[in-house]
Amino acid sequence: MVEELLRMDLKGDELHRRLGGGIPAGTILVIEGDRGSGKSILSQRLLYGFLMNGYTCSYVSSQYTTVEYVKQMMSIGYDVIPFLIRKKLVFVSLYPLLSGVSEERKFLSRLLGEPRLWEQDVVMIDSFSSILSREQDVRAVRNFLMYIKRLSSLGKVIVLTANPEELPRDVLFLLEEASTMLMRLNVRVFGGDLKNSATIVKYNNAKGAFQKIIPFRVEPKVGLVVEIAAVV
Repeated sequence: MVEELLRMDLKGDELHRRLGGGIPAGTILVIEGDRGSGKSILSQRLLYGFLMNGYTCSYVSSQYTTVEYVKQMMSIGYDVIPFLIRKKLVFVSLYPLLSGVSEERKFLSRLLGEPRLWEQDVVMIDSFSSILSREQDVRAVRNFLMYIKRLSSLGKVIVLTANPEELPRDVLFLLEEASTMLMRLNVRVFGGDLKNSATIVKYNNAKGAFQKIIPFRVEPKVGLVVEIAAVV
């Protein structure tokens, strides 16, 4: 039986409670934000929470090699090595392909051709906009989004991060329309410091009360820390 809610709680971390107790099964979560707004750290926190609660995950990265990713996760207190060893986490780096100077590649079709990615309970692509910005065929984008829609109907959670500045407006609209949960991240000056916050724009099928604006910070060896006061 498919669970209604995928838990991602960690000891001493209130993010799961602020999100209504977890992420509903079948969610397509799109995390939008400019460079430096915290998209990767939020997706990494969600990933580690899912892993620690017994779910299998795939993580596709456009910026890290495997070694860099492990070091990054260790630096914020999220040790993913045991999950990689036990194959509870499948990590795929697109960095060598995306950084190379070559002809346009059909990255979406290549992702669809990797069945091991889609067998997991949770699939994350960070950053999805880096891939979409290189995809010239809008039909391919539509087909890909239809594919993940079908996957989500099986109870899987799909998490996609995107920088709106990297995408044409029509493609961004398709992505937002496909989402069942949409979060926008911001960095603002608050009390003389820069503060990160996540605003929940859309949250279909929420199973509990959730906080509309979630302020957070990142601490070395600790990870993502949810602030008490909201940043407005």
